[in-house]
Amino acid sequence: MRQRRSKRTKQKDLKAAPIQQRSSTSIKKKKKKSDLYKKHESDNASGGLTAMIPSLIGLVFFGFIIMGKMGFRGRATVAGIDLGTTNSVVCVQKPSKTVGEIECIPDPVNNSPIIPSVISFLDHSDGNPKKKSSSSSKNQISLDPHPSHVIVGHEAKLRIDSHPHHTLYHAKRVLGRSYGDDAVNELREEVEFDIIPTEKEDENELNNDGVMFRVPHHHWTGATVGEGQHHSTLSILPQQVGSYIVNHLMNLTKNYLGHENVKSAVIAIPAKFNQKQRRVTIEAFKNAGVTVTRVLEEPTAAALAYGLDKKDGVNHIIVYDFGGGTLDISVLHVSDGGYVDVMGSDGDDRLGGADFDAAVAHALLEKDGGNEVVNRVSDVVKRIEKKRSEQQHDGDDEMDDDFEEMLVASCPVLEKTPLCTLSSYHTIGEKMKIGLSAYPDGGGVVKESCLGIPKGKQNDISTLGDFCSALELVQLSFSSSEYHSAVADLYKRSLIPVRRILADLNLQKDEIDEVVMVGGTTRMPQIRVMVQKELGVQSLNTHIDPDITVAYGAASVID
Repeated sequence: MRQRRSKRTKQKDLKAAPIQQRSSTSIKKKKKKSDLYKKHESDNASGGLTAMIPSLIGLVFFGFIIMGKMGFRGRATVAGIDLGTTNSVVCVQKPSKTVGEIECIPDPVNNSPIIPSVISFLDHSDGNPKKKSSSSSKNQISLDPHPSHVIVGHEAKLRIDSHPHHTLYHAKRVLGRSYGDDAVNELREEVEFDIIPTEKEDENELNNDGVMFRVPHHHWTGATVGEGQHHSTLSILPQQVGSYIVNHLMNLTKNYLGHENVKSAVIAIPAKFNQKQRRVTIEAFKNAGVTVTRVLEEPTAAALAYGLDKKDGVNHIIVYDFGGGTLDISVLHVSDGGYVDVMGSDGDDRLGGADFDAAVAHALLEKDGGNEVVNRVSDVVKRIEKKRSEQQHDGDDEMDDDFEEMLVASCPVLEKTPLCTLSSYHTIGEKMKIGLSAYPDGGGVVKESCLGIPKGKQNDISTLGDFCSALELVQLSFSSSEYHSAVADLYKRSLIPVRRILADLNLQKDEIDEVVMVGGTTRMPQIRVMVQKELGVQSLNTHIDPDITVAYGAASVID
């Protein structure tokens, strides 16, 4: 209760006292000291505000303790990251009084948190030296070329058709694998960028007997232009592709949150990854300047995202993870206290959403002379590129420009419609797959187009100008029935690991309490129907976006 001061005496209420005559020698009246003053007269001064500082510090510290007990975490410092084959996602816990509010960081390009795991190199044919990545913090970034020379995510994906040799994707499919692995051979057949064996003299034993990607990239080995050796190609390891993606995710996080506090991550990896694959995955984060604080297996992260570790009556969970590159099936056991253990994993390392795209692409190539359309374009492009290369060797400096850059610049129409190439047919296949998913009961027809060379005119073309003038629109169409026919074998393969893992663990279908659907391919209505029917469950856990489930779960366990 605030005390009120006593009422002030007004000047007019004062009465004048009679004036008394004083002698020339005045006598001072000594003030009487109170007993309390006499008691503390020798004490030191209190110090005023200075004396209160320790108390204030104690109050602030006590306040922080109370806020911590209430769950307030302040600014996020750790991210949950899913570095995927087709897409990648980064999520953080939002500062709040309650733990568990997860926010996945969107890309401002399209406001989506689902970032394509695609990188594309800008070719500086003018000979600009490579910048070195550096950082003043303890988390050192080790990326060469500098990230400013690399496009990542949605914008990189748009360059697959126009710059197929500069643009790398599906790198996780061959991460930690040897050059002779079947997965490497299959990827080589589906992409246009070069896949080569690693150099044996590489001192890092993790990289030996592995694979690299080779892309066009003019650069000098020295610090300045003209210093050292000039190179026109660049070799990149699969984990380096991952480093550029992680660096992009961290930059998105920094810009979105408005601070640079997030420097470490809880990461999720496939349960079937071997020791080498786990090590090179961590290496990808380290080279991006990110400290890995915890490694979760992807199925565990997915179960945590749905809070199934805390749900009553849940003992066995199946995580059906059907992503862009692989199919992974895991059976989890929830023990007393909410501990989640992976009982076993199975899957298909060479079956993913990309294989559905490839199936459509192959069907289109076999339909209406598609192979001939692609071959005509490919033959003419190779002939023009060879001629320009010969002119370059003859000393024509103007021919030193990157051919794909020159092609896009010479043919503005390619900005809207891609050439009919192997890469563009796969891109078109993905679009058609997505379009036909809107017709779960069949009856759908989708259409796309690309630019080709008319039959019989390919031999008349010798320059870029002739090539651009000769391009004509090629219409492509695909129906629901054609799609189901093209992917029928893939549907069958998608259930084999489910049956196999249950048999291996001696589990019956009725012992499965929950099924979690993870990965973009599980958006396909046919896949959901097949899995639900196969396991005989009443419902599937699908309400969290299947593309962000793993990163969401990783972010939920941040300490």
